[in-house]
Amino acid sequence: MKWLIFIIILIQTGYRFILDSIKNKQRKKPLPVEVSDIYDQKRYESFLSYEKDYGHMKLCNRLFILLVYAFYLFSPFLSYIDRLPLNVYTRFFVTLLSISLINRVVSICFDYYATFKIEEKYGKNKKTISVFIKDEIVETVLDLVLSFILYLPCLYILEHIERWTHHFSITYIQSLVLCLGLLGISFILYLIVLGISYMYLRVQYTFTELEDNELRHKIEELMKDCPKKVKHIKVYNESKKSTGKNAFLLKMLWYKEFGIADNFLDENSEGELLAVLSHEIGHLKHKKNIFNYMKYIVLCILFIFVVYMIPHGELCIVLSERALKSFGLIHMNYDLIFLCLSIIISPIMYICSLYMNYVSRREEYEADDQAVHNGYGEELITTFKRISSDELIDIYPADFIEYTSYDHPGMYHRIKHIQEEMRNRKP
Repeated sequence: MKWLIFIIILIQTGYRFILDSIKNKQRKKPLPVEVSDIYDQKRYESFLSYEKDYGHMKLCNRLFILLVYAFYLFSPFLSYIDRLPLNVYTRFFVTLLSISLINRVVSICFDYYATFKIEEKYGKNKKTISVFIKDEIVETVLDLVLSFILYLPCLYILEHIERWTHHFSITYIQSLVLCLGLLGISFILYLIVLGISYMYLRVQYTFTELEDNELRHKIEELMKDCPKKVKHIKVYNESKKSTGKNAFLLKMLWYKEFGIADNFLDENSEGELLAVLSHEIGHLKHKKNIFNYMKYIVLCILFIFVVYMIPHGELCIVLSERALKSFGLIHMNYDLIFLCLSIIISPIMYICSLYMNYVSRREEYEADDQAVHNGYGEELITTFKRISSDELIDIYPADFIEYTSYDHPGMYHRIKHIQEEMRNRKP
C-alpha cells in the first residue's frame, strides 16, 4: 500500500513537471495580436524573469513535499505514534498536527521568500513584517480551528456508525435516513466554515461601505433588472498589502456584497470599475444549464453510492485494516486512512476538476458578455490588459494548460471572445 501511494505521488509530481515544461515552451512563442500590446519588451522580460523566480521556488517546494510524504510513509513516525497510549481521537490529531506543523513552518518560509524576495523585487509587495506575521498567525489558527470543526464530527461518526447500524445490519431505507441526517450535519458544518471564512476576510482587511455618491448610483443602476440585488458595496484596503487591483462579488447563501480594492478605485477609471462590476452582475444573472445540473447529478450519484455502501460497511473495515497492516500499525489511525483514500481517488478528482473548470470558464465568458451588453466591452478589455501588465500575468498560456488547469479563461481567449462579442452586437 505504501509503495502504491508513493508511486501515485511521484506520478503527480512528474505530471506537474511536464506542465511546467509545456509552459516554458509556450512562452517562447510570439504573442498573438490580441494581447501583443499588453507588455512592452522590457516588461515582458520582467514577466519571464518573474515566472522563472517562482518556478525555482515551486521546484524546491515540490521536492520538499515529496520528502515529507517519504518521511510520512517510510519512516518509523507512524509506528512510534501507534505505540503511544492514545485514544483514536488524540492519535489522529497528534499525527495530523505533527505533519501539519512541519508543512506550516516550511510554508511560512516559502511565503516569506515569495513576499519579501520575489514580490518585493518586482514592486508588487506592500506588506510589512508585522502584517506578514499577523496574517500567518491568523491563517495558522484558522487552519487549526477548521481542522477540529471538520474532523472531530467525522471521527465521531466513523467511530460510532458500526454501533448505530448494529454492525451494518440495516436496510437501504434505514441507510437513506441515516445519510440524510449526515447530510444535514454536513450542511451545518458548511455554514460554520462559511462564517469563519467571512470572519477571516474581515480580519485580513478593513471593509468600508461605499458612500452614497454618483458612482454608487451607477452601480445600482446596473442591477436594476437583476433578480438578485446586492445591497452592500464595500471598499477594502488592499493597498496595505500589495499593488493588486480587484473587484469581486461575495456570495454566502442569502448575503451578497461587492468588494472593491482601494487600489482599483484610485488607479482605474470609473468605466473600468463599472465594466468589472457588470461582469460580476453577469454571474448574478446566470441561469442554470445542463452543464451546471451535471454537477448535481454527480453529487446525487455519490449520495446513492454512500447509501448503498453503509449496509456493506464491513468491506470498508477490511480495507482499512489491510491498509493499517501494510504500515505495521495495530491501532486505528484515521489520518493515514484519509491520506490513502485521498491519494487513491485523486485521479478521479482530477478528471472531475476538468469538467468543473470547463463549466467555470463558460460562466466567465457569459459574465463577460454581460459587460459587453452594458456597453463596457472596451473598458473591460482595457482593465484586463492593465491588470495583466501590473500583475505580470501569463496572458498566452498553452491550450492544454488552460483546459486542464484554469477555472477562468486565459487572457488571450478572453479578450478575443469579448472582441468577437462586440463585433456581433454591432448593428
